[in-house]
Amino acid sequence: MKDPIVQEVREARAAVAADFGFDLHKFFAWAKTHTAAERKAKHWLPTGPNKTLETASGAVSPMARKRRGRPARASA
Repeated sequence: MKDPIVQEVREARAAVAADFGFDLHKFFAWAKTHTAAERKAKHWLPTGPNKTLETASGAVSPMARKRRGRPARASA
């Protein structure tokens, strides 16, 4: 008897391997750049309970308001 969950995981693994041409070096190079980009993106996300992201209803985070109100620097 085959376990459907195990079969699904094996099919997903085969699909990912096929996407990278069964080359582990390509996969790990992609994973490294993807992880670095994800970390950089998470660094800029609000983390406190009172901070909100911009939404369709117009809610804006306090940090976004502060940045918008700041005048641009004059270059010398």
